Amino acid sequence: MQNKNSTIYKTILTVSGLIIIFAGLKIADKIVVTFLLSMFIALISFPLLKFFQSKNINTPISVSLVLVTIISVSLSIAALIGSSLNSFRKSLPEYKEKIYAEINNFSVTLEKYDINFDSNLLYDYVDPSFLMQSVANTISAFGNVLTNYFLILFIVMFTLLEAAGFSNKIKLAFKNSEKSIANFHVFSENMNKYLSIKTLVSIVTGFLIYISLAIMGLDHAMMWGLIAFFLNYIPNIGSIIASIPAILIALIQFNFFYAFLVALIYLFINIIMGSIIEPKYLGKELGLSTLIIFLSLIFWGWLLGPVGMLLSVPLTMVMKIALESSNDTKWIAILLSRNVNN
Repeated sequence: MQNKNSTIYKTILTVSGLIIIFAGLKIADKIVVTFLLSMFIALISFPLLKFFQSKNINTPISVSLVLVTIISVSLSIAALIGSSLNSFRKSLPEYKEKIYAEINNFSVTLEKYDINFDSNLLYDYVDPSFLMQSVANTISAFGNVLTNYFLILFIVMFTLLEAAGFSNKIKLAFKNSEKSIANFHVFSENMNKYLSIKTLVSIVTGFLIYISLAIMGLDHAMMWGLIAFFLNYIPNIGSIIASIPAILIALIQFNFFYAFLVALIYLFINIIMGSIIEPKYLGKELGLSTLIIFLSLIFWGWLLGPVGMLLSVPLTMVMKIALESSNDTKWIAILLSRNVNN
């Protein structure tokens, strides 16, 4: 009876501690987002660091080479986003005129069938400039998280420098060091595999979207490819969100048929990449149920915003591995896992 009460007491303390931690994360979300984004970039960069070290390059120089790569890639992406956004904003007045023209044509068509329709009513509810500006602002939001650019670089640098000796620190810090090190290696390997595969799939997805839309002659194809790349990190609904602005532009620039064609392109590419290729290499690595992935997307998005959605799966994996390390909370980790056979 006493052991049962002790287990209940420990579980209550664990749950209470998690609530306090989440409340603290919500309050300090700005600095937490910067830190988590730094950890995300460091994890993506770790395989590159190991590659340089395998060539007998010492750690400081390897880290420097990784940082040069990160800076080069990030500045290139920033330049592409900047030029795409400037071009997109310049096109807003043209898109606005086309939408108004379509509304007028729709009104005239209805009048032919003796249907009275006041186009001004639709203007009141649909503001094209606001709609298009919202798309531009959404894209800009991804750049806003990089406001603390140099702080992120410093955190990434020190994280990579500390990574080599982290196992030794765990041995000194914990009594049951072997189990702690094993848990750390499981987490590290799972995250590296997940992020490496996810990044590669996202790059290919964005490139295929860009090439397909450029061949069609759709405006700002590069921007839609970049959006597809970034949002592909968000499980389940990221690809759906990425397709919406491109479909709207196709509808405005061309007609309904081209908009439908753009939707089919997104559907086909995401079925191939997201439902066939990615699960083949990634599905067995996560160990999270589909429901938990979807709920984690909502929860971390609410807690930390767009970056939280981007990092929803890695953050949930951290929680799962931490819960597995204790017998008192292992049952929670089992509930987070995929269906298991007896």
